[in-house]
Amino acid sequence: MANSTAVKRLVLRLLLMVVVMFAFGFALVPIYDVMCKAFGINGKTAGQYEGEQVVDPTRQVRVQFLSTNAIDMVWEFYPKGDQLVVNPGA
Repeated sequence: MANSTAVKRLVLRLLLMVVVMFAFGFALVPIYDVMCKAFGINGKTAGQYEGEQVVDPTRQVRVQFLSTNAIDMVWEFYPKGDQLVVNPGA
């Protein structure tokens, strides 16, 4: 009889822990907002201004294309060109 009571108590404690963890998950968003306001941190990134980046027209990057086919493939796969030189940001 004592064993059955201990099992019921354990099950109730575990269920209570599940409910508390679930509630904590929902409470994290408002807690995050309050903490950001309290410490002056803007935790939201949407809509912020991004500074202009200067593009260096003399910088070039060479991209090399490699391909490998499996031996038993019925079709061939290969790049049209071996490499391509591009200017990043332009």
